[in-house]
Amino acid sequence: MKRTILTVVMLVLVMAAMAQDRHFESCPLEVIDKGWKTKTIDHVINGSIGIMLDSFNSTWPTWMVGAACHTMEKGLSKEVLDKETELIVTVDAKNGYVEVNDAGTDGEYMSACYWNRSNGHKLLAIRLGKPTDPCLEIVCFYDYDPAKKTLTPEPDILKGYRWGDKKEFTQVFCRLPKVGKDVIVEEWGNDAPMKHTFTWNGMKPVFAKSEPLEIDNTADYSIKVEYKGAAPNIKDFVSAILSPEDIGESLSGMKDSWEMYLNGMKLIPGESITVDTPNGYMAYESESEEKNRMIIECCFWNHADKKHKLVAMSNDLYLDGKATTGQYTGLSFFLYDNATRRMIPVSLDDLAGELVTPPSTYAVTHALPRQGKTIVFTYHIPAGKLEKRLTWNGTKFISESK
Repeated sequence: MKRTILTVVMLVLVMAAMAQDRHFESCPLEVIDKGWKTKTIDHVINGSIGIMLDSFNSTWPTWMVGAACHTMEKGLSKEVLDKETELIVTVDAKNGYVEVNDAGTDGEYMSACYWNRSNGHKLLAIRLGKPTDPCLEIVCFYDYDPAKKTLTPEPDILKGYRWGDKKEFTQVFCRLPKVGKDVIVEEWGNDAPMKHTFTWNGMKPVFAKSEPLEIDNTADYSIKVEYKGAAPNIKDFVSAILSPEDIGESLSGMKDSWEMYLNGMKLIPGESITVDTPNGYMAYESESEEKNRMIIECCFWNHADKKHKLVAMSNDLYLDGKATTGQYTGLSFFLYDNATRRMIPVSLDDLAGELVTPPSTYAVTHALPRQGKTIVFTYHIPAGKLEKRLTWNGTKFISESK
């Protein structure tokens, strides 16, 4: 009897270990791309979006679909997986749609939806993608047969568009419908971007038209500056810059610390914030255990027209003490309008003309002034460092080298 109990316990432990390993298993998208078209998925107990996705994930496991299934199992319509990168699972059960996406940190993503077919079946679409190494996006279409309980691949659904006939350096992105039934395929390449529309005919999305993709150049990129008193201070400008939802990975990390600072809370070890309100200056520093150090500075100056202010923010990164260039490093400027209480991004080229980077430069760091009006650019080259200074004169920057 004891041996039987021990055998059962060991079996349960082995099954649990297998399940745990399964949780962390992930199939490369390149493998899925080559194999999904010829493999039918059996034992799909019903045609709900959750069950169909779980069945797909059992055959072609990825962390994205696994995360979506886990969120649906909890009965949630939204779940934040990573606050810093804004990695979020969104579930719209009413419209049969689910997605996993972040704020644009080059991470993998997925979306899925289904349509009710006129023959009583369902058509399931699962979009999987990654923007780097190399850029790849695939859309897997399956017919769900409620009698056979199967998901049968239908790889030719979007054959109206020549997927295999793309020009070099062309990227294609498929937008599955969260609302409505149309599928939109966006094509980006050396030519003007194109939009290809597939409309639902009761059984599948059918190619309808191709047209130029309209780019919204009228979007409002201004940022509202909230403040009390006669004029905004450096705290108000920093809060405004950190207020948009999509501010990038590095500023997202700073945003949490900034909110802690404003609420009088102690920052986590390795982080510091310096605010000099009278001089209009702020500095944020973050250093990890791996000796990775990030420095973000912000300051502002008055404009000669007395109607605007110029706000500057720098972002520099050091790996093991050595300056490096990252995705979010650099220098940003904003022109604040006293009348509208809003600020808009402006280019350094418009403020100082084009700056020439010395040959062999592998990184550029910046020092914003706590006092005065001069920014110091440091160009890191194999032989050492070169400096260039820009001084604000009220309307533009005057350059001097050192």
